[in-house]
Amino acid sequence: MVGLGGGFILTPLLRLFLGFSPAAAAGTSLVLIVANSASGAFTYLLHRRVHLKIGLLIALGGVPSSIIGAILSLHMPARIFDVLLAAMLIVVAVDLAWNAERRMSGRPELRRIHELKGMSYRGALGLGFIVGIFLSLFGLGGGIVLVPAFLYFSELPAHAISATSQFAILLTSPPGLITHILQHDVVGSDVVPLVAGGLLGGPVGARLSLRLPSPQLLIVVAIALVVAAITLVWRQL
Repeated sequence: MVGLGGGFILTPLLRLFLGFSPAAAAGTSLVLIVANSASGAFTYLLHRRVHLKIGLLIALGGVPSSIIGAILSLHMPARIFDVLLAAMLIVVAVDLAWNAERRMSGRPELRRIHELKGMSYRGALGLGFIVGIFLSLFGLGGGIVLVPAFLYFSELPAHAISATSQFAILLTSPPGLITHILQHDVVGSDVVPLVAGGLLGGPVGARLSLRLPSPQLLIVVAIALVVAAITLVWRQL
C-alpha cells in the first residue's frame, strides 16, 4: 500500500516473537518482499503508475550492494542490529509525519508519469546503492529508504512514488535473497506461507493506495514505522 515491501513490519516480528537471528530475519523477510513486490509491482504496472527509467536505474545501483548487505547481516551483533534498525525507523517516521503535508503540496498529479524526468539519473544510481545495503542488511526491502528519498529528491507524485518503489524493490531484492540462501539464512518452513501471503496482500495494498489521499498514505507509513521500532527496543529491555 505504501511501497515499502512489508519487511519493516516482518523483520521486527521475526526478531521479537520468533527469536530469529539478524541474518535469518533479514533473509526470511526478503522472501516476503520478493513475493509482495512482484504482485504489487504488477498491479502498479497495469495502472501505469511506475516510472520505469528511475526504477531500472535504482535497480542497477542496488544489485551489487544488496549482496554486500546480506554478507554484513551475517556478522552484525544482534543488539546493534536491533538498535540501529529501531533508530532508523523512528527517524524516518518522525520526518514523514512532520513533513508529509508540506512535501506533498505542489506535487504534480499527472496521469502520464513519464512526462516527468522524476529525478537525477546519477542520484537514482546512488540511491539504488544505498537501498541495496538496507534491503539485504535489515530485510526491509529498501522502500524505507526509497519512499523518503523520492519525497526529498524527486518530483514524482505520491502514488508514483509507491509504485516505482515497489518496482525497484522487485528488481533489487533477488540477488540479496540468493546470497542469504547461500548463507543458509532463510528458514525454509516459512517460505510457502510468506509467499502465499505476499501474493494475496500485494494487489490489495496496491489498490488501496490508489484510493487513499496522498498525505494519509504517508501518515500510515509513519505509524507503522513507530510500532515496528517500539517492538525492537522492547526486545532489548
